[in-house]
Amino acid sequence: MDDTHTDLPQPSAPPTSPPATDSSTVASSPVPLPGQRTVLIGIDSITKHGLQSSPVLHWALRQFLVAGDTVYVVHASKSLDPTGMGQTGNAAQMNPELLKKAELFTEDIVRGMCRNMWGNAGGHHSRNVKAHVVKGDPREVMKGLAMEHNATAVIVGRRGTVSTVRRMLLGSVSDYLARELDSTVIIVKE
Repeated sequence: MDDTHTDLPQPSAPPTSPPATDSSTVASSPVPLPGQRTVLIGIDSITKHGLQSSPVLHWALRQFLVAGDTVYVVHASKSLDPTGMGQTGNAAQMNPELLKKAELFTEDIVRGMCRNMWGNAGGHHSRNVKAHVVKGDPREVMKGLAMEHNATAVIVGRRGTVSTVRRMLLGSVSDYLARELDSTVIIVKE
């Protein structure tokens, strides 16, 4: 007696071409390789101590960045204080010259951190460090710069001190960026 059942489905040959995909789900360009990426890092402080102790910067240097990546370190605040000491009034006004000095200072500190972290490779990497110190809403500033520089990734911190209710009402920078950007958004718990 024949054991072949003709009513059972027969195995088919594997497809010879990839299945058709919806063009809206396919990335328009390949993701850059490490060493060729553009990464924005949001920071809370532009003082030397604030930069050197930043959990976001330390995480990015240890876990994500490699020599060759272009890094934009961004500090945005609705009320900038050039001294980092909470001054108010005329002393807290940031003119373009002070903003530029703050950016150069930030770049120098972060370049030094790159050299300390990676040795000789850090010297190569440090040429690709740029800083933006901007007066404005951090959410909008980070979003605009990420789009302007076509960022591969945006790295920001999240403080645990913001209540859930306040975050729902006001929104946090990290939540906003995760919702609004097409770039990868990495949130470092502070």
